[in-house]
Amino acid sequence: MTFPIILAHGVCRFDKIWCDSLEISNTDDPKLDNLHYFKGVRTMLKRNGFVAYHSNVSWAADVDTRAHDLKENVVDVLQKENCEKVNIIAHSMGGLDARHMLFNNRNSGIIHQHVASVTTISTPHSGSPFADWGTENLPHVIPVAKKLGLDLNAFWDLRTDRCKEFNSNPEVIDFEKECENTILFQAYAGRQNFWSVFDALKLSFYIIEKKEGENDGLVSVASAKWRDQYFKGVLEDTDHLNELGWWDLAQMVCGETERDLQKRIHQFYLQVADDLP
Repeated sequence: MTFPIILAHGVCRFDKIWCDSLEISNTDDPKLDNLHYFKGVRTMLKRNGFVAYHSNVSWAADVDTRAHDLKENVVDVLQKENCEKVNIIAHSMGGLDARHMLFNNRNSGIIHQHVASVTTISTPHSGSPFADWGTENLPHVIPVAKKLGLDLNAFWDLRTDRCKEFNSNPEVIDFEKECENTILFQAYAGRQNFWSVFDALKLSFYIIEKKEGENDGLVSVASAKWRDQYFKGVLEDTDHLNELGWWDLAQMVCGETERDLQKRIHQFYLQVADDLP
């Protein structure tokens, strides 16, 4: 039987307000789960015999804070399910959270011994040029937000220079190489064209395309690859929100209805889950 799956969300969860107010983070109600960041994915996995949970980490805090939160989520599932390991399917920054969680606890704990796999979907492993643009052109936003009680430090950790520093750290390279003996690492990217991407992602699409080429509106294919040996492929005609099952009218340019999109995305997650330890 497959180990329990944790669906690890990205930065700035757009569903947080209504999920928290309605207390539906790990609801068993299919209609309410359809309002979640991972739109109906947990319900679909459960219907197919998998044990699945949503993560709940800090909204836009720095990656180490989010990694600590994810560790607490992992421990909770291990205890609740009385299982040896968990699988992590992470979207966007959730993949960075998972990598930092493993690395940060390499000496102080044994968390990596309880993770069977890390699958990342459109995670900016090499950072995001949009985060570079934002922190350089809007430098006062993060400190002002902090004064208002809103932690946006995640955007510093999404910069390409920060991610490059992490990826080139010899200790990180050696540790992840060692983990390959016990943890399945795999990565997927998304790719969409400018006219079919969510309207809210058009600026970031343009900025990223100029720097790194093909992307899903927030993360380039190149950045999502992680390492060549982990890369499994590209979700075509799929932007950053489509990867979660969310649809808007722009998707009609590709000739895909909301129902068809959700069916396709759910099938993708099911295929990923079927191959997990």
